[in-house]
Amino acid sequence: MSPRTLGKFTIGVAYLTKLASLGVFVAALAAMSPIAALAQSAPQAGLPPVPGLDVPTTKLLAIGSFTAKGTPDKWKPLLPSEVRDTVRLYLAGKIDQWYLKQDQSGVVFMMNVTDPKEALELLGKFPFGKAGLMEFQIIPLGPIGPLRVLLSEPSK
Repeated sequence: MSPRTLGKFTIGVAYLTKLASLGVFVAALAAMSPIAALAQSAPQAGLPPVPGLDVPTTKLLAIGSFTAKGTPDKWKPLLPSEVRDTVRLYLAGKIDQWYLKQDQSGVVFMMNVTDPKEALELLGKFPFGKAGLMEFQIIPLGPIGPLRVLLSEPSK
């Protein structure tokens, strides 16, 4: 076998090995996907949690959107107070990260709070909330439960 042929063969084997690894990874994701989807949809659909996949809520994602009343002429005068209240919650450790939605239709907060009612109560005290200019969707977040599959010992 010539060096050139050997080089092509080696490259081909390396390519097939990477391709096989990718296939195994995709198969593992596909196998976990229905379980993960069921686990994630269970609480919202009123279904019982999937045993072994339940995880604690560690943070809340709060997605704020302007209501129909939230026009610029209504929120601009309240903006300085809104920002001060946001900074206060940040400094109190209740808000971890804060963002403006790219379409400027609201804000997104990653909150260090685990109770959705507490988050809604805190955000409802903001000037925009009091004036009915913004509403929040609260999404509880936690560790990725299906990763437990990777921790199980392989059968012998």
